[in-house]
Amino acid sequence: MKKNRAIIWLLVILLVLTGCGARTENADSPEDETITVVPETEIAPIGTPTPLAPVGVLLTPPGSDQGLVDELNPIIGGYIRDLGLRFQVLSNLTPDNFQQDDYQIVVVLAPFPELQTLAEFAPDTKFLAVGFNDLVPGANLSILRSGGGDFDVQGFIAGYIAALITDDWRVGALSVQENPDALAARDGFRTGVKYYCGLCNPKYSPTGINYLYPKYIDLPVDATDLDISANVDFLVDRAVNTFYIVPGVGTPLIYNMLVAYGKNIIGPGSDYQEEYKDNWVVSLEYNLLAAVEEFWPLFIEADGGLEHIPPLLLTDINYDLLSEGKLILAEKILEEVSSGYIKTSYE
Repeated sequence: MKKNRAIIWLLVILLVLTGCGARTENADSPEDETITVVPETEIAPIGTPTPLAPVGVLLTPPGSDQGLVDELNPIIGGYIRDLGLRFQVLSNLTPDNFQQDDYQIVVVLAPFPELQTLAEFAPDTKFLAVGFNDLVPGANLSILRSGGGDFDVQGFIAGYIAALITDDWRVGALSVQENPDALAARDGFRTGVKYYCGLCNPKYSPTGINYLYPKYIDLPVDATDLDISANVDFLVDRAVNTFYIVPGVGTPLIYNMLVAYGKNIIGPGSDYQEEYKDNWVVSLEYNLLAAVEEFWPLFIEADGGLEHIPPLLLTDINYDLLSEGKLILAEKILEEVSSGYIKTSYE
């Protein structure tokens, strides 16, 4: 009996071993195994950094217009990112920085005296100078001026508006000696007045040679407060009722005197103050922000060397002094004189 049991167990063990061998053969069979081969190119070495995109910069040096910085930051940032670049706002940029990063576009706000040198150092970088009037375009440097290149146009429209709103055309201008831009604005003022009123002879007293218009005074470059007061009083005594203050001439003393005398004022937008609002007719200024948005596509398409002056605008309008109808007329004249259809000089 024991012998029979031993034989039975021996048979069971043989069957088990035979089954294991069969399963081993099936496991090794190529038909039952799926092998996935991972290409070497899909395996990134551990620790390899991802390449960084090139950089676009808004350079805001000390002394730049903080209001303009705040307005341009999101606009330039959007433009830069749309180009697939990283966006940075920096307060300074030197040649050494170009060894550390790939700067493709740099938008620079005035003032930045080293800009011309920096652009020459980095010929593969496109620079856009915003608000610079003392630079010339370069191979990789485009310039969006702050305005002021057409002082004669400013003066012309100021003269036209002054004559348009003033009884008997009793208007005058304060300029400064030895300053070509200021003198161009003054001459444009005289032409603008004459364009509107011709001989501009007053019909009512006081009349006579001392009361022929327009009048103007070119202040000395080093004029003292006493000089300024005397010259303002001179024009007031000559019955001037609307004053054009040429860019760069206006001071708090001048404006406070004119307000105290109850005179109308036309001046640059940068001089406007809330305390002058009752006497301020209109500001002449340039919309640099709108000019950036208009100029950007041209800047991106060109290699460099572009130059643009923002259009002159009429702002800070006192409708009690310059009615809507007269404003429409003035804007039409401004468009024509800016386009060259109306000359700013009789010469």
